[in-house]
Amino acid sequence: MYRWSTFLVGAALCAGLTLAAACASAGGVAGRARCGLTGHDSTYLAGGPVYRDCAVDTKARLVTTGLHPDYRPSRNGCYSAEVEFVVDAAGVPEPRSIRTVRTNDPAFAEALAAFVPGLKYEPARIGGAPVRQIVSERQSFMTGTVLVPKGSAPPSRPSGATRPNC
Repeated sequence: MYRWSTFLVGAALCAGLTLAAACASAGGVAGRARCGLTGHDSTYLAGGPVYRDCAVDTKARLVTTGLHPDYRPSRNGCYSAEVEFVVDAAGVPEPRSIRTVRTNDPAFAEALAAFVPGLKYEPARIGGAPVRQIVSERQSFMTGTVLVPKGSAPPSRPSGATRPNC
């Protein structure tokens, strides 16, 4: 009888520790459990544990400024692309993790993906420790033709200019 009860207590303790470890790997907070990885995210796990922004204490923060993708459109219009990738614990995007989430111009998405490895981030943190985080980068812009009378300067800002919504 003593051995059987010791076994049950040991099994319960082991199950409790396993559950605690599983919770810790998911961020350790019940609210974070709803912020799980999706099927698409499984490829990101090859480099080790990875988290979405809603599962970290401090989100990865872009520190690079003033850079833009090298893209020259061939027509007037609205261009938009969103790419997703993993920022490692050092704040560096992992080039092999970059994937296009959505775009209305594949060439612009390629330019955005090629631009990502040059970015630098403050890494995400859980409990003060840096962790890998899945990050999205979305950019959009519009091109157009402005007609001005011969000898006139173009307007400093086109009338009705707003942030692209494409």
